[in-house]
Amino acid sequence: MSYRPANRPGQSVASDPFDLWLRRSLHETWDNALHERVPDDLLRLFSDDRVEWEAMKTRWLATAPRQGS
Repeated sequence: MSYRPANRPGQSVASDPFDLWLRRSLHETWDNALHERVPDDLLRLFSDDRVEWEAMKTRWLATAPRQGS
């Protein structure tokens, strides 16, 4: 088995074919899911406190990408 040193955060090994294939495959599969709106009912599960829920919803809406952008 060959030794492959760990990359530092933010650094990639562009010459590693498996790494390139894996990154592309993951992006193709999951990138669209990152831009989907999280339903309010699901967000509500994370907070029982109404004040905390409203603050979380406000923060999320402020950072969420707009549909069609």
